Amino acid sequence: MESSNYYQVLISAENKEQASSILDSLLQKKLILGGPILEGPAKFWWKGEIVEMPYCYILTYTKANLKEKITQEVNQTSVEEIPMISFIPFEGNDKLLRLIDETLC
Repeated sequence: MESSNYYQVLISAENKEQASSILDSLLQKKLILGGPILEGPAKFWWKGEIVEMPYCYILTYTKANLKEKITQEVNQTSVEEIPMISFIPFEGNDKLLRLIDETLC
């Protein structure tokens, strides 16, 4: 199993409800393995100002060939003007990589 075929993925959401909706849509289509919704305070630049608010991220795993489908699904499901999706190449242990391969499309 080539490690460059796998990504750790972070997907933004403005709150837990939105994150849960995105997570459910991606899980139902077998595009991601699943994972936690992380929530905490955030500060970032938005439209020329520093904004401070609670914020959520979905932390999950996927295969490289599913990146485009994930991006399309998040863009359709998210209510954010600019959904943030990060695909980070990662190396995992054999059991995790096998689980990803056996579970996802």
